[in-house]
Amino acid sequence: MMTRARSGTSKLHSIDRVAAILGVALLALAFHIVPAQAETEDGLPETKPVTYDQVLADPDNVELSYLYAITQIRRSDLLGASATLDRLILLAPNEANIRALRAIVLFRLDNLREAQKEFADLLKLDLDPELRRGIERYAAELERRDQRTRMSLLTSIGYQYDTNRSGAPNSGQVRTFLGTYDLTGNGRKEDDHSMTGMLRFGIEHDLATQNRNTLFATVSAYGADQFQLDDFDTLDVTAQAGGRFEFGAIFLTPTLTFDHLFLGGDSYIDSIGGSLRADMRVSDPVNLWLRGDLNWIDYDNTDLYPAGDLQSGGDVGITAGADFYIGTDHRLTVSFTHHGYNSDSDWESYVGERLNLNHTWLIGGGAFLMTDLFGEYDNYDMADPITGETDRDDWVYRARMTLGVPVQLLVGAEEWPSALNGLTLSVYGEYFRTDSNITNYEYDNVRGGLTISKRWEF
Repeated sequence: MMTRARSGTSKLHSIDRVAAILGVALLALAFHIVPAQAETEDGLPETKPVTYDQVLADPDNVELSYLYAITQIRRSDLLGASATLDRLILLAPNEANIRALRAIVLFRLDNLREAQKEFADLLKLDLDPELRRGIERYAAELERRDQRTRMSLLTSIGYQYDTNRSGAPNSGQVRTFLGTYDLTGNGRKEDDHSMTGMLRFGIEHDLATQNRNTLFATVSAYGADQFQLDDFDTLDVTAQAGGRFEFGAIFLTPTLTFDHLFLGGDSYIDSIGGSLRADMRVSDPVNLWLRGDLNWIDYDNTDLYPAGDLQSGGDVGITAGADFYIGTDHRLTVSFTHHGYNSDSDWESYVGERLNLNHTWLIGGGAFLMTDLFGEYDNYDMADPITGETDRDDWVYRARMTLGVPVQLLVGAEEWPSALNGLTLSVYGEYFRTDSNITNYEYDNVRGGLTISKRWEF
């Protein structure tokens, strides 16, 4: 009886934990593909903003126009910067810094063919060694993008500490229609440590079309070995396939996903579903998107959760969001989700809303800082027959921060073995809390840890 009363809370805790740790490693992957860009932007001259009026007053001043192009880049006016640099090329065709900046702007504008030609021409010149290394990295990324089929492998190993790994109620008690009882054994609030590991293989294939249409697939496995609470050892296996298709100003991304979660060595959750996301870049700084999700979640009975199958059901949601690109190294994402969970048991079914704020900062040198905040309200369809007649309402909050730094930057090495390129250390901390009108489902957890990840590209 006490185990059943805790199952809904622990379910959320286990799924959220897997997603959170996996997200750290995938974040390192996402930022690894642009380390040279972050280094180049970080190395731009620190000058006061230059106005267009200043350029008009002295149009043949190459240095002033160059600094104006940097000002335009910093305010995300890439099209304007491209026009300024095109004019500068006519005034100073042999100036390597101007040509390199123009090539990078072309790269960011997805004018890859012209950027590739510019990089190739630059590498024929006698360049400063640091500038040459940056251009070579860009050229290598362009060459990889030119491949119709691309593969990658991401590995990660880490450590995590949780103050409430079992997801136990803060009260230390469970309420039933028969009375209130103290929790015992693994039902009590208990901290624990774990070693984590992740392996992810991905493949992308560009279709032979004029538009930018791509198919992709990934397979990943994540595991966490608890030091003490072996019942919460986790193994999560995920397979995903989909595509990204261009229709004028709209990009559509349909995705199919299968996920299987083992908890404490027992098969616990099977999830299969799909999503469809539509993106529209309104302007260079603003991207609007809409995503629909449909998933079927099937719970198995285990020794820890003997009535787990009562929670099985379908989850449907729709999310509207906007990405705001602030300058060259900040992105703010705001999204709102309305979703409902329709369980086989009405007391496990609910409708909820979530507000999510995410800020990403490219610090420089390949380092990044990501901050994520969300708040959610869930209203359940009926009272749990075990806890009594009161309908359940939950308020869920999470605050998370992740700092990722290339190991090469940490050790300050100018020369670095190519086999260790992309080795990234990520440190994270998180506070998660659920408030409920039923004390069985009120709990919080503070977690922190670190991962070290490495990505290979083929």
